[in-house]
Amino acid sequence: MSSLFKRLAVLSLSAGLAGTALAAASAASAQAAPKPRAQASAADAPPATLDLSDCPDVLPVGADPADWFCNVLVTNAGRMKIGGIDQQITAPMRITLLSGTDPRTGAEISKFVKMRSTAMTVAGGALGIPGTEKIPLFALKVKPQYAGKIDLDIVDRKTRLDLKIKLINQLLGDTCYVGSDTAPISLDLDLADITPAPGPDGTFWVKINATDDTFAVPKTNGCGFAAPIADLRGGLPSASGANHAQLTSYFGGKQYSEMYPKMSARTK
Repeated sequence: MSSLFKRLAVLSLSAGLAGTALAAASAASAQAAPKPRAQASAADAPPATLDLSDCPDVLPVGADPADWFCNVLVTNAGRMKIGGIDQQITAPMRITLLSGTDPRTGAEISKFVKMRSTAMTVAGGALGIPGTEKIPLFALKVKPQYAGKIDLDIVDRKTRLDLKIKLINQLLGDTCYVGSDTAPISLDLDLADITPAPGPDGTFWVKINATDDTFAVPKTNGCGFAAPIADLRGGLPSASGANHAQLTSYFGGKQYSEMYPKMSARTK
């Protein structure tokens, strides 16, 4: 097994993902020249670089840097239908995670570090009227944020991700959300397609296509007097079966002993 696939096996904390990648790579090399296909859009492609800027420069006491990785999950394409709003993913969402071996128990663990996202313009704005999204008072943007849980279960091809969506409009104030830390939008994503995807800078990414049609979406919260308008515009609350998520993500990372060659295990 090459060093890249060894890295992938540790990154995923799952022999299942490594096996999937190896099988896909083996099948690709065994086939004849692939059939021509449309070139992927710039968004639906591996990130240009592996951004590890949110990775902490310390590990738990007793952790061996050779057994720990900093991973990123970048979602840069797809769409989410939440009630009456069908939103294309037009800006990347990046989640940074730590994975490694617990120095006390020997168990493999994964820890959330940070989620970064950029507000995306909603077509039709706050009134749902085409073209009004360009008028400041009626413009509406959405910004996905982490809401307390992420569980990548590559073996069973499932991922649980809890989100809340910040609604941005001049009339909504700064605390208007769909979902919250206590009542999140809980995605139970089916990882329908997992394939290797080399990046332009040489990073070995894993491309993941994920879907969920079962999640429910609550009413808005923190929107003040405009809450009824926001709920009406969003078609909220929206029951399970009326919503849809289709996300294209890329998963990659780097070993701590490679990131910080001089790092040693902390004793206290």
